[in-house]
Amino acid sequence: MLRQSEPAQLLQKLKALHSDDEKQLEAIFSTSKKLIIEAPAGYGKTKTMISKIAYLLATGQIYNPKKVLALTFSVNAAFKIKKELSENLPHLLEVENSNKFKVSDKLFVSNYHGFCRHILKTYGYLLHSNLQEIDLIKSVDDSKTEEITRIFNISYDAACVFSAYSDAIKNVNRQYLNDSFNQYTDGIIRVFLDKRHISFNGIIALTLKIFIKYPEVLQFYQDYFPVIIVDEFQDTNILSWNLLRTLVSDKSQLVFIGDSLQRIYGFIGAIPDLMIEAEQRFSMERISLENNYRFMKNPQMLQLDKNIRLNAENSFKPAIHKNADVPLILAVNQLNEAELIIQK
Repeated sequence: MLRQSEPAQLLQKLKALHSDDEKQLEAIFSTSKKLIIEAPAGYGKTKTMISKIAYLLATGQIYNPKKVLALTFSVNAAFKIKKELSENLPHLLEVENSNKFKVSDKLFVSNYHGFCRHILKTYGYLLHSNLQEIDLIKSVDDSKTEEITRIFNISYDAACVFSAYSDAIKNVNRQYLNDSFNQYTDGIIRVFLDKRHISFNGIIALTLKIFIKYPEVLQFYQDYFPVIIVDEFQDTNILSWNLLRTLVSDKSQLVFIGDSLQRIYGFIGAIPDLMIEAEQRFSMERISLENNYRFMKNPQMLQLDKNIRLNAENSFKPAIHKNADVPLILAVNQLNEAELIIQK
């Protein structure tokens, strides 16, 4: 049994850790079962997320770390979250050294593709026997029509079924994705898997197909992961969103963390205004972090960040109440730029 800090002790520890940041503490101690945390870069989102998990565990709202599913968009982001959890969660919970890494390791932290590969490895045989060895199956990009034609020896028109689906994801064409879902997934099974290949989109789409076709599998994962945390939520594309919406049940406890103004993956299909859509769909409470700690010692950059966000949130009525005096340095090349940065 893990020896964890008492809730009262953890409460004091979290207040000290978050320097009485009211919005961070509000998010951590919120009793809402469905919560969106608006957290721009530098506002302490990762620290808040880890403290939120620690508080849920210490107060018994999560009785087993294995019941937490933490998702993010990229492999790199998932790795960083795992690292932060391993380093900080045991300390917050005052877990004994012998169990130091067991608590954080029990949480299922992954990107969408990693989560889906895990499911396909276990239940993929329901669609195709080759999915049991998904780690040995070659991944291909189904947006490259000519390459698909060559690899699978199919016509250009047949290959366009896959590239058109990929384009629909990038363009957030919901109607096309719904209408062509069965054609696309059946094609992945028949064309790709027979030759021990799978597409990146197919990994998620086939998992969604299993959830739809086999509701008992969906029910198992809904029960197994009653707590779903999504970091960098604003980067979610329509295919991942369809998967997530299907996975969420009425009993699910949700924490979605992201920055509605930062959509760096928009060019590959991140959904505009997704945080608003999720908030309305699941009747979620929204808490917005307010303090930018990245520029706390640089008041001009802090003001610039405030001005940019203020105008981005209301572009039809832009308003700058105070100018930000930020020097602009132009370098002649990358080496010169690096030297100037080092000097600063």
